[in-house]
Amino acid sequence: MKYYLHYVGSKLYPKEIFIKEAEQVGVNRCIPMKMIKKLKWGDTLLLGSFVPNPSFVPDELCPNCKTILRHIVIEGEDVYGCPTCQVEVPREKAIKDKFDGRKNKTHGKAEVFGYFQVSGLNIKASDEYKTILINQLNIVSTKELNTKVQRRCGSYTIGTSNIVTNSIEDIINKALELSKQRNEKVKFFVAGQFKTLNLSLKPVNFSRSIVEVKTEEKINAQDLGELNVSFIYDYNKRSYIKKYAKRGRPRKEK
Repeated sequence: MKYYLHYVGSKLYPKEIFIKEAEQVGVNRCIPMKMIKKLKWGDTLLLGSFVPNPSFVPDELCPNCKTILRHIVIEGEDVYGCPTCQVEVPREKAIKDKFDGRKNKTHGKAEVFGYFQVSGLNIKASDEYKTILINQLNIVSTKELNTKVQRRCGSYTIGTSNIVTNSIEDIINKALELSKQRNEKVKFFVAGQFKTLNLSLKPVNFSRSIVEVKTEEKINAQDLGELNVSFIYDYNKRSYIKKYAKRGRPRKEK
């Protein structure tokens, strides 16, 4: 079976916190509009953590050409150096490349802990943009919600919720054209109800968007209910917490 995979970062979202939050208020993930355009209502998005393959992460690199340092033979002697430059490199001069998943974005695995099926789009844009876009959609009904949502990654208010009959591709095409006309950047979020799932996928690559994956696991379809396009206000995104333990950075005062 073919599905889409979306990674949840660990800086703000330990898995346990994300699951607890998603079970309470659903899933709302920001994805580039051009990627959302590929989706259809009801498409399944797997949610998981990326685990890099440590065998692809070098420990020490040549300061000249970034080649992984190895034991090589120079003038009959076995020394620690660069096989490309053919020079000895003392360990204290090597580039230290610590294990960091962000430096190895290929051939890892995904630890999937949940999924949702796309039943909503949430939009952050100017009031004028929202007004123009909503007039271009096929709306069945509209509800004024004014619901405040607090998440680990930030907060926002859901204003109006519009039940539509448009396809996601049609909505995004109209939104992209409008953004081009107005020279305005907007944010689109895909939304749905969270379900738990325990699944490991490999090999997979890391992406901040969505990637296609295949698995033998068959995921049960949910009852999507009404398909809605909602507008959000008072959007406040929480920044990543800075790491003070790194060399050269000030220590956090107690």
